[in-house]
Amino acid sequence: MLDFINLVKEILEDKGLTTKNLFDDGVISENTFYKYKHRYPNLATLLKIANYLCVSVDYLFGLSDENKFKPYSLKQKNLYSTIVSLIENAGLSQRQFSKDLNYSRVNLLRWKKGTSPNVQSLIEIAKYFNIPIDDLLEKE
Repeated sequence: MLDFINLVKEILEDKGLTTKNLFDDGVISENTFYKYKHRYPNLATLLKIANYLCVSVDYLFGLSDENKFKPYSLKQKNLYSTIVSLIENAGLSQRQFSKDLNYSRVNLLRWKKGTSPNVQSLIEIAKYFNIPIDDLLEKE
């Protein structure tokens, strides 16, 4: 797993900012931020940070050298539909997709009801379909 804190700090430094700016501008609390030393934030927090830094999620994670930022919608209403479309376009069943990624099929049902996948799952899904994470996410 990538060290999320250091990824964010690098981008802040590139923009002439510090973590203090992140905290003072109300993007995230210092306490919460440092919890991400060994795990990813939830999707809403990730998108809030990406929007603040004006960077794409792929750029933030170092998965792309090109920053194709467009502001993210903080409410990812169509994420489930996007994932299902990718599954169908690949000629897979939801069962096969779940099996391939070692997900419980209950995850898909949760996503259908509006729960967002965790960030690690989004990374895995993007890799599985060989697409940028940004292709899964809604923009404003």
